[in-house]
Amino acid sequence: MLSNNGLSPLEIVFGRFLIASLIFIPILFVLSRNRDDIIPSKEMILPLVGLSITGVSINNLIFYAGLDLTDASIASLLVSINPLATMLSAVILLNEKMTQRKYISVILGMIGVAIVIGFGSDTGSIKGNLLIILAVIIWGTSFSFSKISSNHGLSSIAITGWSVIIGTLTLLPFVMNRSSYRHFMDSADVVEVQIWFLFMGIFSSVLAYIIHYKAVEVLGPGKVAPSTNIIPVSGVIFSYLILKESIQGSPVLGFLIILLGVYVVQRKPKLSNTLQV
Repeated sequence: MLSNNGLSPLEIVFGRFLIASLIFIPILFVLSRNRDDIIPSKEMILPLVGLSITGVSINNLIFYAGLDLTDASIASLLVSINPLATMLSAVILLNEKMTQRKYISVILGMIGVAIVIGFGSDTGSIKGNLLIILAVIIWGTSFSFSKISSNHGLSSIAITGWSVIIGTLTLLPFVMNRSSYRHFMDSADVVEVQIWFLFMGIFSSVLAYIIHYKAVEVLGPGKVAPSTNIIPVSGVIFSYLILKESIQGSPVLGFLIILLGVYVVQRKPKLSNTLQV
């Protein structure tokens, strides 16, 4: 919708998070007067920068670039690899152990992704699909940065607010010379575009992010990541209802294989009835 009005992926991401930043700045200012878990200390800066890049700016920029080249329904299915990407980032950044089940899940995920990408007419653009995968992998690492930030004593609303503000600032130099914002103001759909920006800024970038980072703080990245599998289902449904896109064939099979990989790594091992001495 927004890209159809002449806005680039960069401008869409910046506009979305600019609105969110303008909401977060007064909230953080008011909260900082009565709470000590709002202002980050020096050791929190690097995790927040990492979170702002992987969870706010770069991953969304790449995602929208990919979405501009492929179907929204296919992109939604590819988001299902997020739990696997999160698992791998937790192994690297949080020193979690790489088990046999995790290896199996990674292999299944790779097979599923290969099928979703595919080479048929029902799998969207190969280039667009690869960009979506890269964005999801980067997004997966943000779960670990969020956990590191919460371990340093920063509240979930502060983690969300500061990451959004920092992420928006990292995008500012790249949009200063863009003129598409002025072009779409002359469009007949300008009011509709503004409504979509407000929706993305308030609901998708403020409320959803606060809930997400609070869940990571309480449950940890490994347990929260599988919840992202709601995205493929809702994404396909709304792609059909709003964009009139339909999905069938190999992408569905690949999605089911990815879900199997997620199930393998999340399934709790059965307790043995044999008494271990």
